[in-house]
Amino acid sequence: MLHITINIVLDRLFISDVLKAILSTIFFHRLFGVIKPLSPPREILEITYPSADDPLLESLIDEKLAHLTALLDTSSTPHLQSSGSNATSPISSVKKSQICVSFHEKKTKKAWFSKLEEEVRWEEWQVDVVSVTPRNDSERERIARSTESQLQNIILKIIDIVNDHKDHIPPITTEGNPFPYQITIPPSPGETWGSVFKKILVE
Repeated sequence: MLHITINIVLDRLFISDVLKAILSTIFFHRLFGVIKPLSPPREILEITYPSADDPLLESLIDEKLAHLTALLDTSSTPHLQSSGSNATSPISSVKKSQICVSFHEKKTKKAWFSKLEEEVRWEEWQVDVVSVTPRNDSERERIARSTESQLQNIILKIIDIVNDHKDHIPPITTEGNPFPYQITIPPSPGETWGSVFKKILVE
């Protein structure tokens, strides 16, 4: 089973749009069968990304992202550890979340006097997200520039991975998309100031 981890730090305001770009890119390259690209392609932060013209998949992505953002909005801000005063920091809050996409193969498992069908995971994409809330416009602009750079690199990383890793993909024996998929949101822990600033101070 191939497991891929993607990390991104971004402004809370961009979470839905940026994560939708990441998930859409993953699905576009991992759905099999006849895939119709969405036309015109979508764009976020002046970055164009591919999407499948699949209303059911898009509805599922939107539903999961709405759930994720609702969890972030209703959760309490985690304890933020820093050596100085939090009040002087350009970041007012930090929250950590995660969303995963997994692809499965249906296999028949023999049991006593019967056969059972089970789904075996053959690939999983784990997207670790650090959501920050800037205190001022200059910090928001800086984080937006960082997010744009991160997203561009992530899309290129996804393309490289799907092109370089193909041997683990199960045989395709049916027409259309043969592999069930899931989008899940695991529980998320808090985030410390030290680990966050190591991630966002990259520009």
